[in-house]
Amino acid sequence: MSFNFVIAWEQEVFYQEKIDKDLEHLLLGLHKYNVEVFLIPAEYGAERSLAEILEESGLNPKNGLLLAASDTSLFLAKELPLATVAFFNPGITGQTYENAQILVEGFEEVDFYFLERIYNRKHGIPWRVIDTERCYLREMTLADLDGLYELYAGKDMTKYMEPLYADRNEEYEYAKAYIDNQYYYYGYGMWLVFEQATEKLIGRAGLDNREIDGKVELEMGYAIAADRHRQGYGTEVCLGIIRYAREFLDFPRLNCFVERGNEASAHLLLKLGFSWVEERKLEGKQMQRFCLEF
Repeated sequence: MSFNFVIAWEQEVFYQEKIDKDLEHLLLGLHKYNVEVFLIPAEYGAERSLAEILEESGLNPKNGLLLAASDTSLFLAKELPLATVAFFNPGITGQTYENAQILVEGFEEVDFYFLERIYNRKHGIPWRVIDTERCYLREMTLADLDGLYELYAGKDMTKYMEPLYADRNEEYEYAKAYIDNQYYYYGYGMWLVFEQATEKLIGRAGLDNREIDGKVELEMGYAIAADRHRQGYGTEVCLGIIRYAREFLDFPRLNCFVERGNEASAHLLLKLGFSWVEERKLEGKQMQRFCLEF
């Protein structure tokens, strides 16, 4: 199963016989990624179902994504394993887009990688979010639980971080809820850190939301396995997360909370350009708050 085609109704793509220039640029460029584009003629609507159109074209719906500007098109795809992205066409008004995975207001920032992520979300494929020189960060899956328990059993891994549930079933349910909610609704969260050369799980790092003084703020967390300490992995991973937060998320600053006594993490944050802000008690622990203003 792989993302290899985009399909849309011809009459929905055009408005007053013109196509949005950003949408046209997107569709013309998808071939570079081995993704074909199929525009369904208007007359097909009354003659064939979407499933029949796909079958006649030799297209497996598990491999595609529908661009739709109407509730009718989205309804036709409802029972199919097609990923769906809704968009606004000013000539098609009064739509709810309730059956779409996501609604985009325009195509200026939509590219292949955006569509690929929507496709992956539809089929439960974890996003590979950040690549650094030696590592990559991707979303957790339930298949990663064995690796996580092994990682957390490592030296000092839970010295400044909450352990996993001792009951495997509890951890499974927690992880499933986290994947279904945090990743899906926010597009970010705590990710797994893998070493590129070995594919070994060497840490956990990422972004989360925390309410601070009545406001939702962005928080960074990270933990690297002890056998990778003093090799620059923490710096490398955090720099990747900072770049991601600065480029893709709409927050004025990035927060990080470090437990009192964790001098290594405090030193790293200062090295990365964070400033000490305050000390406060969180969840029963004395924490140092550091901030990086964007």
